[in-house]
Amino acid sequence: MSVLVSFVAWLLTIMLPVAALAQTRPPIKVGLLLPYTGPLTVQGTDTTRGLELYLSKIKAKAGGREIQVIKEDTEAKPDIGLTKVKKLIERDRVDFVVGPVNSAVALAIRNYVHEQAVPLIVPVAFTRDLTSPERASPSIFRLVETSDQSSFPMGGWMVKNTKYRKVIVMATDFVAGHHSAEAFMAGFREAGGEIVKEIYAPLGTADFAPFLTQAASLKADAVWGWVGGADGIRFVKQYKEYGLSERFPLLGYNVLVDDVILPAIGDTALGIITVGAYSATIDTPENKAFVREYEQRHNIWPSRYSESGYDAAQLIVAAVEALKGELGDKAKVRGALKRAITEIKAPRGPIQFDQYNQVITPIYVMKVEKQGGRLVNAVIDKIPMVSQEATWKWWRK
Repeated sequence: MSVLVSFVAWLLTIMLPVAALAQTRPPIKVGLLLPYTGPLTVQGTDTTRGLELYLSKIKAKAGGREIQVIKEDTEAKPDIGLTKVKKLIERDRVDFVVGPVNSAVALAIRNYVHEQAVPLIVPVAFTRDLTSPERASPSIFRLVETSDQSSFPMGGWMVKNTKYRKVIVMATDFVAGHHSAEAFMAGFREAGGEIVKEIYAPLGTADFAPFLTQAASLKADAVWGWVGGADGIRFVKQYKEYGLSERFPLLGYNVLVDDVILPAIGDTALGIITVGAYSATIDTPENKAFVREYEQRHNIWPSRYSESGYDAAQLIVAAVEALKGELGDKAKVRGALKRAITEIKAPRGPIQFDQYNQVITPIYVMKVEKQGGRLVNAVIDKIPMVSQEATWKWWRK
């Protein structure tokens, strides 16, 4: 008996330090590189809310380790974004970075992230350049569709499903607006449509009268638009006030009538058709649960930014679980992230990565309707699993 007692005591002296060590493993650090001030605050806030919702569901633990979130404000400015990502990686020693929102910030930090090999999960910035063969990085994983994956197929969809053959393009005069407009025009022309005129308004336009007057003087079947945020609210309201909605049905990319700005636009948005990768009305069990939990937490429906943030958290957690919390080998971490994409339950539906770590995703055509007293982007059609490569033929000659 004394021998047995001695053996148990010896065994405990070995096991207790090991158990204590397991309990004191450092937290996994996730850096959020998002705009919390400035013109893109809504996008940064919603992305954060989506990510934090998923982490709360798993009690912020994965692979036997706690998950710590560190937030840095890019202010949607490239120089500040680069400074902040350096701080996250060099000082905070984060294991993952989630962000940014602004495409200019994404391009500004691309080389640094590539050199450091710290995984960057991109939830919102959608410039086509970031995941092109020339700029793609094995450390960058993007969950949002490119500027082309929605807008290019919408050109063909319009010719196939509407009577609109002559269209005026109206967009914000900056990179995102131009890239989306270029993609739409390429798809529309390829399908046999004609672009009557391109009209671009500066970011932050308060009065769209000069631009709407230009459109009113033209002969066309419809207007395709890319104007978002506060500008989008003013644009859609003034479009109605100037009587253009009676002459030209308004269609465009989903920034026109984002779920987060629909209440501010009001019934003026009714009937507007847009395209994008997510709507809170998607009829799947995963999305219904996501919308219910998000609304309980924030008293509003999630936006597409919320959904991308939620997916980013799922992706990180699935990779960490697969590696049992061991993140020392960056190549193994990248491989785990690549494989994890098909395991997560994205509210938008099944998604996957292409060879450049760009998401291949379903694209939805939506129409603003009122359901149960609430304005919603109701899904009216689906373009299944659109890849960035399917949209390259017009610009990668």
